[in-house]
Amino acid sequence: METETQCDVVAGNVNSIIPNPILRKDVVLCDDDLSAEAKVQFDFHSEILQAFQLNARIVLANDRLTPIGRHLFCTSVEQNYKNCKDVLNYVASHSELQMAVHPMPPLFVLCGAARTGTTLLYNLLACDPACRAPLLQDMTNPVPPLARSDSTRSTFAQKLSDPIVSDYERDRNASHPCFKYEEDVNILYQSGLLVPHLESPESTELATWFYNDTNKDFAYKYHKTFMKMINSVDTPQSHWLLKTPYHIFNLDTLIRHYPSASLIMTHRRLHDVLPSSVRLGLAFASIYFDSNRHDAAIDKKTIVERRLRATDIQINRIVEFRRAHSHASVFDVLYDDLIAKPIDTVHCIYNHFGLKWSEEFEQAMITWLRDNPQGKQGRNSYTLEEFGLTHDTIEQKYEEYNRMFLNREDILKTDDGATKSANSTPDNIITVADSIE
Repeated sequence: METETQCDVVAGNVNSIIPNPILRKDVVLCDDDLSAEAKVQFDFHSEILQAFQLNARIVLANDRLTPIGRHLFCTSVEQNYKNCKDVLNYVASHSELQMAVHPMPPLFVLCGAARTGTTLLYNLLACDPACRAPLLQDMTNPVPPLARSDSTRSTFAQKLSDPIVSDYERDRNASHPCFKYEEDVNILYQSGLLVPHLESPESTELATWFYNDTNKDFAYKYHKTFMKMINSVDTPQSHWLLKTPYHIFNLDTLIRHYPSASLIMTHRRLHDVLPSSVRLGLAFASIYFDSNRHDAAIDKKTIVERRLRATDIQINRIVEFRRAHSHASVFDVLYDDLIAKPIDTVHCIYNHFGLKWSEEFEQAMITWLRDNPQGKQGRNSYTLEEFGLTHDTIEQKYEEYNRMFLNREDILKTDDGATKSANSTPDNIITVADSIE
């Protein structure tokens, strides 16, 4: 099993980016290499192509992108679409994948808002040898799908020598560290569901499409197809584990395609979440915009506003979903509990869902916490004032969310309740200070 991976650059496989000395300025999107069988079997393929075309048209119209930023976008779009076609061709040519030969085990989806402790919790939950969380290589090099034990797996990370990209990776990792288990947002990327933050400041077309939660069935049809494929070669003993805040934008669609899925939602004080989310957005976007431009403040202002809007939509979608689905299978985790008592918190999750605990699992979590201390891949600092925020305005704007999830007395329920909080227990096994968000 691999021990090192390389994170993607916003929406694609970084291995396809450099060192080609000729920087790309445009994309070529064509479905000629999608088999006739795949086109018939997967009628959503045309919507995926349209999604990529929409992203390319709008983002490449932004003349504020740096040459390398434009290149990164072009290569990642093409790589994601290629991966999509490879997956659809593979599944179409393997008819057994449409049969119940490899049934999907229970699915657990970690879908707290960004910067609420999901990365820490995801990596701890993925320590269970009886579960499976997708590796980055599973998603960025998907065909042929490989079992975790496959000896042909390689540590495919390739360190880039370009100093610009190296600086970018360092700053990005300080906000969002890279680990071998990555978010299944990499699967959604392959359906054309890309981050909408790169369109020009005066444009809203891409964001309007992206945040529309009534038209993303095609993305989750592809997601389910992808999951069937990788499950067919390596079915976990107990359950699948997925994680990305992207699912929050389309929770109803997620549940429609995975009706038996159980959700785990993390919650953190929003006066910490909002500036942290903005800082992450600035780190990810830094390579796409020129900080030395005389009007560089426009780009920073745009990214700040768009990250705040993204978090605002996430918070509102969580509240709306929980109002409408009061009996959904959801477990709530408080960030403070997770940070103070991470293993106890995971134990609460396992107890709630009736999952089997093992000594091997617990020891793996202890080892992971020891090997991944706070700030191992860098740290970022941030304040409310830096982004024009105040504690009072946040409290007022998100009063309902705070009341629903951050007031212990409101979210701690009896054993009969479908939703619980990860309540701290007196028997602490190991603690961390502020760790991976």
